[in-house]
Amino acid sequence: MTHRPPVLALLGLSLALAAAAAGCGRKGPLTLPQGRAPMAVERLAAVPEDGGARLTWTNPERTVAGKPLGPVAAVEVYVFEKDPPAAGATLTAEAVERAARLAARLDAAAAAAASFAYVPGPAGAKGLAFTVRVRDRKGRASAFSPVAVLAGREGA
Repeated sequence: MTHRPPVLALLGLSLALAAAAAGCGRKGPLTLPQGRAPMAVERLAAVPEDGGARLTWTNPERTVAGKPLGPVAAVEVYVFEKDPPAAGATLTAEAVERAARLAARLDAAAAAAASFAYVPGPAGAKGLAFTVRVRDRKGRASAFSPVAVLAGREGA
């Protein structure tokens, strides 16, 4: 009679080796699962105020996966001063990095207010459009909000 190793032990060993091989040699930064990122802000609006704009929005309360978010750690406000995109346009991170500049990074206390006053430089701008994203306490960023164009400035 020949001695056979238990089938379950072999199966367990093969699964462990397969799992170790799958993670071996992975290069690049660690990326966190998207489901834990905050949802995008809602109802971003821009209205004229003292030569600039007053932005208002609603901070998210949930993650992309639908779980409670907790307090927002920071809000990043981006402005398009040249060739603003159409109102309501949805943007990729690459598009924002290419065409907009970071106007402000609001800390947790200021982020909770969900409001920001933007004052353009002395040269002014032909048109102003804005997008906003939030970050949680672990640094995960939401998608950018749809674009808000300053009321009365479209095509200026």
